[in-house]
Amino acid sequence: METIQTLKALWTDQTMRVDSSMHIWESAVLLPLVKGATGWEILFEVRSSNIHWQPGDICFPGGHREDTDPTLLATALRETEEELGIASQKITVLGPLQYFYAYRGPIIYPYAGILPADEPLHIQTEEVGEVFTVPLNDLLHMKPLTGNVTMGSRREAGFPYPENQKEKPEWKPISTYPVYFYPWKNRMIWGITARILHQFLELVKRRGAF
Repeated sequence: METIQTLKALWTDQTMRVDSSMHIWESAVLLPLVKGATGWEILFEVRSSNIHWQPGDICFPGGHREDTDPTLLATALRETEEELGIASQKITVLGPLQYFYAYRGPIIYPYAGILPADEPLHIQTEEVGEVFTVPLNDLLHMKPLTGNVTMGSRREAGFPYPENQKEKPEWKPISTYPVYFYPWKNRMIWGITARILHQFLELVKRRGAF
């Protein structure tokens, strides 16, 4: 019994976390819909040029999950409130989209929601350079540009192979996935943001919601 208690004492809590040594982290974002003069629009952020991670990129509000966030939805709502100044309780959550592992680290958990009408934004300028909206109807009728990315691996010199698994160290392709590009006026929506957008647009088309 003493041994069991000793083993149980290894766990100070029962929260499951991502192995940080793999450079993976959990992140949640909100795809925000707003009602414009001519119908539904999707709001995008442009990341501030002063931040070190992907400055100037187009994105949705979101970010890292904090230990104090009870759920990943809470992460998306908290980040939206911090970046756009919209209180979480005023956002109408529509539902989750498919989560995925991004090629450079985060596991992305996207949600779709509606921002309240006539609610002024208070942009956090440290992270957000500007915001803009694109009519949903225009996006639904747009065929995105696509390009493929191939992921692979290479075992470095000195890798301690088991004796029965000797392999050559050259680069090995593992998988290929499409990258979407949505040109809008003088902007290009692409990467993770475009993947989330594409997923949402395909859902709307399948359900015939608009």
